[in-house]
Amino acid sequence: MSDNVLVISPHPDDLEIGMGGTVAKFTESGVNVVSMVVTDGRRSTSLYGLSEDEMAELRGYEVRNATAVLGIGYLILVGLGDVRSGENKSSFASALEDAMGRFSPREIYIPHPEIDKHPTHRAVSSIALDTLREMDSGLLPEGLRVWCYEVWTPFPSYDRIEDVSLQMHVKQAAIDAHKSQLEYKNYTDGITGLNRYRAVFNETGGLTIMEYAEIFLEVKI
Repeated sequence: MSDNVLVISPHPDDLEIGMGGTVAKFTESGVNVVSMVVTDGRRSTSLYGLSEDEMAELRGYEVRNATAVLGIGYLILVGLGDVRSGENKSSFASALEDAMGRFSPREIYIPHPEIDKHPTHRAVSSIALDTLREMDSGLLPEGLRVWCYEVWTPFPSYDRIEDVSLQMHVKQAAIDAHKSQLEYKNYTDGITGLNRYRAVFNETGGLTIMEYAEIFLEVKI
């Protein structure tokens, strides 16, 4: 089986926020992480009046820095402005099909297509699932699993929990690489609190054995 995993991020910082600790665990253990960033972030909030093109360039620079922090093996910037048009949806689907053929990942990670409150997150994840389900089953890696990670909306339950206590400083540094976003919303503090909550309230016989944790829900294809 391939030792590649594919993480799909609707925006340049979603991987870092939702599962930066797990990605750091992967790269530390020799797993090759392929990061696919679908949109270029040109419509992000700018406190300094940057144009959309300037913002897209800045966010591309930031995600490359974050990728280096996490030790990610391969970064795919699809570079779409959004996934609203049929053309852009097709471009993303084609990029995903190409990545599947090139890397044959054993696992794919996406935001949740229903729970996540961000419409672009839901749209990207739905397109990804539709694309995978429409692919010839013979082209999909045997035993492929698809996991959803938390970004904008906490999950009411989960199928898997990852102890990221030792990787939390790496995750925080990766999020901090997205300086343009932290200027108006402190994602680092927010997700650190959620990851701490997940660790403390995990069912472990009354004992807290983790300091920070990330959780995942599995979806079937």
